[in-house]
Amino acid sequence: MVSRPLGLLRPRKRPVQARSEATVAALFEASIQVLLAVGYRKLTTTRVAERAGVSVGTLYQYFPNRQALIMSVIERYLDDLVCSIERGCQDLDGRPLDELATGLVDAFIAAKWMRIKVSRAMHEPLAEFGDAKLVRTAAARAAGFVARNLQSCSNATFHDEHLLALLIVMACSSLLQTAIADQTQSLDVEALRAHMRAMVLGYLREARQLEPV
Repeated sequence: MVSRPLGLLRPRKRPVQARSEATVAALFEASIQVLLAVGYRKLTTTRVAERAGVSVGTLYQYFPNRQALIMSVIERYLDDLVCSIERGCQDLDGRPLDELATGLVDAFIAAKWMRIKVSRAMHEPLAEFGDAKLVRTAAARAAGFVARNLQSCSNATFHDEHLLALLIVMACSSLLQTAIADQTQSLDVEALRAHMRAMVLGYLREARQLEPV
């Protein structure tokens, strides 16, 4: 990961009006489109501004340079992932263990695999500029939703739901990222889903067995 002075990576200003928010949203979407079209190394502020239909000067009102734009795109991408996981976890409260494991895996697949091109496009920016604190914060947020599901499980109890949830988030995210980055397509999504479900279910069953009597 490349280290940069924080002042160079922060947005120049935050949008406070509807028009400004729409401009920033257009810049984020344009950044993803440029990543998909030409790749990370060829992403420039000029290309992003052109794709968004604004001037480079307008882009610089919000982002002082390419690095600041990329960092903001990463932040928004991680937030979208967490929000997607949250939606997937909403209907899992009170489910039995087998259904819970399936639902959690489906929530993670929906968050990353269903937008596989975007996930692949974000791989290199995350590797180079991905702020460790941002990634940890996103993982902790996602783990909060998973922990809530574990606490409400109808046929199992656990000693430390928050730790279990965080490890599940880390394991599922790592497996999905590895599979998504694999251009050979040696593992299709249904096979990956089956393996992930077996992993999560086996882990939770073992954790349940370790619960103090």
